[in-house]
Amino acid sequence: MVKIFRFDADTHITCNTYIIGKIGNYCLVVDMGSTSDEIYQYVSTHYEKCLGVLLTHAHFDHIRGLNKFIKHFSYEIPIYMNQADSALLNDSIANESRYHQEDVKININPIFVQDEEELMFKKDIKVKVITTPFHTEGSVCYLFDDDNALFSGDTLFKGSIGRSDMNASDPSKISSSLKKLLKVRDTIVVYPGHGDITRMSDEKQFNPFLKELLSL
Repeated sequence: MVKIFRFDADTHITCNTYIIGKIGNYCLVVDMGSTSDEIYQYVSTHYEKCLGVLLTHAHFDHIRGLNKFIKHFSYEIPIYMNQADSALLNDSIANESRYHQEDVKININPIFVQDEEELMFKKDIKVKVITTPFHTEGSVCYLFDDDNALFSGDTLFKGSIGRSDMNASDPSKISSSLKKLLKVRDTIVVYPGHGDITRMSDEKQFNPFLKELLSL
């Protein structure tokens, strides 16, 4: 099961936040851009425990709710991310929050993930890490193959891809990063950092950035 939290971008600048897990059991959270009580209240009332927060990258709209979220729980919640984005956690210029009249700084000791690494939670939840640097150097996607889900952050959107003109971006890595996603099977459902969910088959057919790579 995937629970999606969205917030109006005009009044609450944030990403999509996803909660993955069977009700009454354990869950994982992907990204935490919202400071709303709604998310941690949902986790508290529907799950036995949150096993971790997976960050697709460290722009402020994906991390700004982390401090409030982890302080709510009486147990420690590990945070997973790519080390290449660690400097963004406490740099409001690098994480772009300064440009939105905020000063987002997150004081955590994250667990760093590597490309192709497989994370195991409770012996039955397997998550594959796919590093996709270009939107930020530390951007990653998380593949829940058994759940037919890819959480793509700001790497891949429905019909588009993430920006590559920001402080932490590297446009020279767009092609190499997107080529990794072309290996994901067509039936996988894509849950992006912003906007609507999609399917990998549709992106390969209609997304101009993926179509261009497939034509080469």
